[in-house]
Amino acid sequence: MDHIRDHISDFFRFMKKATTSVQTVDVIRERLEAAGFKELKISESWTLNALGKYYLTPYPAMLVAFTIGSDQFQEKSVKMIAAHTDSPGFRIKPNPEVNSERMLTLNVERYGGPILNTWFDRPLSIAGRIAVRSDEVLKPKVIHLDLQRPILIIPNLAIHMNREVNKGVEIKVQKEMQPLLTQLLDDEIKDNYFLELVAKEVGIDQEDILDMDLNVYCSEEGMLVGSKEEFISCPRLDDLSMVYAAMEALVGSKHKNGINMVAFMDNEEIGSMTRQGADSVMLSNVLERIRMGAAGGKQQAIRQTMNFFVISADCAHGLHPNYTEKSDITNKPVMNRGMAIKISCNRSYASEVDTIAAFQQLCDKAGAKYQKFVNHSDQPGGTTLGPLLTKYMPVHVVDVGVPILAMHSARELMGKQDFLDSIEIFRTFFQLDE
Repeated sequence: MDHIRDHISDFFRFMKKATTSVQTVDVIRERLEAAGFKELKISESWTLNALGKYYLTPYPAMLVAFTIGSDQFQEKSVKMIAAHTDSPGFRIKPNPEVNSERMLTLNVERYGGPILNTWFDRPLSIAGRIAVRSDEVLKPKVIHLDLQRPILIIPNLAIHMNREVNKGVEIKVQKEMQPLLTQLLDDEIKDNYFLELVAKEVGIDQEDILDMDLNVYCSEEGMLVGSKEEFISCPRLDDLSMVYAAMEALVGSKHKNGINMVAFMDNEEIGSMTRQGADSVMLSNVLERIRMGAAGGKQQAIRQTMNFFVISADCAHGLHPNYTEKSDITNKPVMNRGMAIKISCNRSYASEVDTIAAFQQLCDKAGAKYQKFVNHSDQPGGTTLGPLLTKYMPVHVVDVGVPILAMHSARELMGKQDFLDSIEIFRTFFQLDE
């Protein structure tokens, strides 16, 4: 029991720092380096050795890490877990200050598909990147910033002024989702209050700030809930719970043969069509760089592709007790009853009959339960990383995820046992020596 509680506590510590996709990659880097992983650079030559542990960050919000077995590449398998680092929320626009009777709010735009009403009346903070002047014109200095304290809030309108609020009222992002930053005093009424605040936070002159890519995030911490503490309530569970589980499994597993990998991609919530997203050639380019260190040439690479198995890990929809009609009538994953294998005949998920069966056997070997998820036939769902990965890599893929409730809410809910099982399943996966 103490081991379980320590694992959950560590996850909550991770989530406190993993506030945006950029900050998530930063905290993963810290953990990998503490575990002895060596950083590789895309712009440099690589020397890969048996039993080596490596990672690279081609872009600030994308990370690939891998370990090599003692037999290196010789016709052995490649096992990879893919997940995404981004979550729905809000991005601060340029020139963001809106002054209404000295109440200073920030102009934001929606990122992905957040459930808007869950963001009201919560402590919010800011994190992301800032570009500042440098001596090289095409290479400005980039600073990562996370305020790590609640400086924003989006207050609800009182029910007395919004009588229809409990009947379902449309929320306009431009008008109603501007977070309140501060109440200005007489001597604070000036332009660029927010810019000055950011400049002081990083210790530079505001004139040196050229651009900012800053996001609003829920600063509440994770906690166990339920009469038996059987649930995890936390912001950004989709998909950082799977990122954490994959990272822990890679660091904590040992293997003799082949290559174990994790690939953490950005921008899944907006379609993945970016250089750091799954709909990009970058990951396949990284894999080609790894293969360049292998003997055997093109034929060896083809054989290795056929032994390449990918788990695309993204949270699944669990059965909601108040909306059971929204789930499929025979395939309705319930929290704490096992990871969900995601299946779709229109290939919004990449699972195939053989990869589904393989994952079932993997769960059996790990001593963990599994369930199957299919969308309600009249309730189309979303897609995930799996189909995009097969677009660039013709490999074996299964789409899975821990079933959760309140997906895309400011706080999401998952089963504690499912989360713990996901780590064990992923660790078992990485320790398969074929």
